[in-house]
Amino acid sequence: MNNTSFCPLDHFGSLALSGQDARAFLQGQVTCDVDQVSSTQVQTGAYCTPKGNVVANFELLEQQDNLLMHMPMSMVATVHKALAKYIVFSKAELVDVSSQWTRFAVWGQAAAACVAQLAPAPSVRHQASALADYTDGLVWASNTAANEFIVYCRQQDAAKITTLLQTQAQLADQEQWQAVQISQGTAYVTPEISDSYVPQMLNLQATGAINFNKGCYTGQEIVARMQYLGKLKRHLFIGQVTSSQALEIGQQIDASKRKNVGRIVSCAHTGDSTYAFTAVINCTEAVEGQLHLHEQEDASITIMPLPYEIDPQVFERIKL
Repeated sequence: MNNTSFCPLDHFGSLALSGQDARAFLQGQVTCDVDQVSSTQVQTGAYCTPKGNVVANFELLEQQDNLLMHMPMSMVATVHKALAKYIVFSKAELVDVSSQWTRFAVWGQAAAACVAQLAPAPSVRHQASALADYTDGLVWASNTAANEFIVYCRQQDAAKITTLLQTQAQLADQEQWQAVQISQGTAYVTPEISDSYVPQMLNLQATGAINFNKGCYTGQEIVARMQYLGKLKRHLFIGQVTSSQALEIGQQIDASKRKNVGRIVSCAHTGDSTYAFTAVINCTEAVEGQLHLHEQEDASITIMPLPYEIDPQVFERIKL
C-alpha cells in the first residue's frame, strides 16, 4: 500500500529580494540569520513589528541571485507593503513572485525516493533544512526525520511535476498536509492572528527560526528580552477536539475556571467531526485545566505532546 502523499500548496506565495544590498537589508528586518541562507541551506524565520509581534513567518531560500521568502499567500501583500517602506533606501528590489512558482508538499515513507526523481543529491535526503536544485526548480528537505519535503517548480512546469510525483505518491488534499504540520508543531501566521504573538509564543525559538547572536532587527529588543528574562506565560500547543462546528483560526479556548485562555492558530479536519489544531494557550491552564472551545463546553480539548523541547528557562529564569 502506498502511504506516500503529495499535494499542491497553492495557498502559499513568495516574495523575491534581489540586488547587492538584499541580504544586508533583510538581515536587519527578520529573526533568522540571513547570512546562513545559501544555495544548499534554508532558514525559517519571522518578520516582526517594532513591538516584537510576529507579522508573518516564512522559509527563506536562495534561488540563483534571489532570496525567496515563502509564506501563506494571505500574508504576502502585508509583508510586501511593510518591507517596501524601507527597502527604497537600499540597493535592493522586492517583488511579489507568487504567480511564478508552484509548490508541492511530499511526505510519507517513500517521500525521499519520490523527490529523488527530481534532485537526487544526498544532502536533500540526509541534512535537515537542506536545499537542492533540479532542472525545473528546487527541493527543500523541510523535515528529513519525518520524510517531509517541499518541491518548488516554475508554474509552467506544474503539470509535468504533478505527473512525475504521481508515479510514487498519492494526491492528497491540503487538509491532510496541514494535519502533518500540526503534528510537527509547525504553524504559519495568517491575517486572523498577525501582530498578536511574540515569536516565543509560537515556539519559533524551539524550531530554529530565531538567531539570538545575529544582531539587531525589527523587534529584536522585545524578542531578546522575552528569551532572557523568562517571562513567557503562554505558547503554542498541539491539541485535538471533536466538535459539530468547524474550527476557525482565532477561535477562543476556555478553561473550566477561566475564559479566554487561548486561541486557535491553525487547524485541520481529520474526520468524524474531529480536528487537529495548534493554539497559543496559557501554560497553567494547558497543563492543569480542563479546556474546551468557547461556548461549546461539550467540545473538550485534549493536549498532545510537542515533538520538540522548549527551554524551561524561557518561562522562569534560573537565578544563579
